[in-house]
This record gives sequence, structure tokens and C-alpha cells, in this order.
Amino acid sequence: MRVKSDRDGSSRLFDLIAPIYGRTFRHQYENYLEIYQRQPVKEILAGCHSILDIGCGTGSMASALGDSGYQITGVDASLGMLRQAKNLLKSETTSCIFSDVNSGLPFFAKGFDVCLASYVAHGLKAPQRLALYAEMRRLAVKIVIIHDYTDKRSFITDIVEWAEGGDYFNFIKVIQDELRDYFGNLQVIPVEPRAALYICQI
Repeated sequence: MRVKSDRDGSSRLFDLIAPIYGRTFRHQYENYLEIYQRQPVKEILAGCHSILDIGCGTGSMASALGDSGYQITGVDASLGMLRQAKNLLKSETTSCIFSDVNSGLPFFAKGFDVCLASYVAHGLKAPQRLALYAEMRRLAVKIVIIHDYTDKRSFITDIVEWAEGGDYFNFIKVIQDELRDYFGNLQVIPVEPRAALYICQI
């Protein structure tokens, strides 16, 4: 569930492992559905209708949000992930397309109430994260949400993220300051033992 520059090694890696993610679709869907039905999260999203899911992967979160009544558009730079999404998505309120945030997403400015990226930012180096934030700020009318790791580490996550070669170890140190500096505000809602919603108002 990453957004990288055109067809780079990370996108090809996610093409290859997409079937594994496909097998976890139902578990991920149920987890996201439960998180986004919690009252504090629903209150933040009150009055929001359209959501852009950047790095949508197999579409599990997009599907959960679609089934919760939102109009969802997902984008991902992995064709393998999108093939999984095409087979797994059932909701008429959800669509996923191929696009790369580093090349600019094919949407008009302020086209979505919310821009959301789940487990994407930690895999991007700092300049790529800033490109992600810039696109999210350009496209969101109300809210930007980064759903990602906190600094509560686990040995298994450390190994997996080291193998994937992203920026996880730096990300978990700087994410809160980085978002405050970029957006001027930040609310953090823990949602899993090692993950939170980092919420910035536009």
C-alpha cells in the first residue's frame, strides 16, 4: 500500500505480493470498518461525503468506507494491487484507479472532502512524503488523514519494514512534527496498538 514514482522497485514488489494482501482483504476490511465506525472518528468525518484513498492497495479500506456511506475513489501505483481490488470490490460507491502521487494525481483541486493515506507515508522518503502532503492539501476541502504507525515498535514490524526499504524508522520519529510544520495543526487518535490517525484540518 505505497505510492511511489513510476513503476519503481517498490511498486513491482507490491505487484508480486499483491495476492498475499488479497488473502487478508476480509480481515483488513473488518478492521477498517470497526475503526471508522468509532464515535470520535465519525465525529471528525461528520459532514464529509467524498474521500480519496491514496495508496488504496486491494481496496479493503476503500470498501469499508464505501459500505459506511462515503463516496470513495482509490488510487495506487501497483497494478497488481489494483487487479486484486478489481476482483474484491463490490460496492458501487467505490472505484480504484492507477495513478502515482509523485506525478500528480488526475483530479481537480479541492475535489474531495477528505484525502486519506493508510500505511503509505512510512514507506516514503521525506521528499516523497512532502509530495504526498502537497497533493493531499491540494485535493482536500476539509481534512487530511494519515493512518499509519506510531513510535510503539514491534520486532516483526521492524524486520518487515527494514526489508521493504522505506523510511519507517525515521518516519515514526518525525511524523508528528512533520505534519504540524506542514499543515499547521494536528490531532492524533490512536486506533490500533501501534497505529494512529494523524488528522490535519485544511
